Amino acid sequence: MRESRSQLIAEHVLLAISRSALTERTYAQTVADIYLQRTSLHARSVAFAISADPYADSEANRQTVKRMLDGRVRMAVDIEEALILALPQPYRSHLLADLSHRLGLLAAPQPQPTPAGQQQQLGELLRHLGDTVNRLAPMLDDGRMDAGDAAHASAALAELDALQAYAVTLKSSIHQHVLGVVDGQPLRSVK
Repeated sequence: MRESRSQLIAEHVLLAISRSALTERTYAQTVADIYLQRTSLHARSVAFAISADPYADSEANRQTVKRMLDGRVRMAVDIEEALILALPQPYRSHLLADLSHRLGLLAAPQPQPTPAGQQQQLGELLRHLGDTVNRLAPMLDDGRMDAGDAAHASAALAELDALQAYAVTLKSSIHQHVLGVVDGQPLRSVK
């Protein structure tokens, strides 16, 4: 049996909290802020605390998120987006990759419209290329990949997924910003 989406999200959140400067309180408040900002009032199914006492609100919101993550309260579908977006990188990207993989998809960032964003995405592609080589190196140290390399397979595959995602992003950027094509449709008339 495979874990549920809510269990997978909880695992990634707990990993981020245990391995970074992120705390339960700051994460939960970020979740609340994103949820309140992005979810219209009539569509909200989660009640976050909003009062004149920000400390009490922060503690109440921490408890609300904690109960969803530990399974005491069912995780509402409409809060999933906020739970993901509140994670810092690289934890957010890893969670998106795992969630996409469950559906047979690849999580690739949208192409950036600015020159700085486009250069940053090229830098991410190159970083992931280097990380991929580093992950593959121990698998090839004896000149071949075989069952003896199984301990390295998961990390190598994850890095290859990230590399593919940035390659797809840059390909999409070229289609959109150079050729003027999105989803096979021209954005402007070409003479």
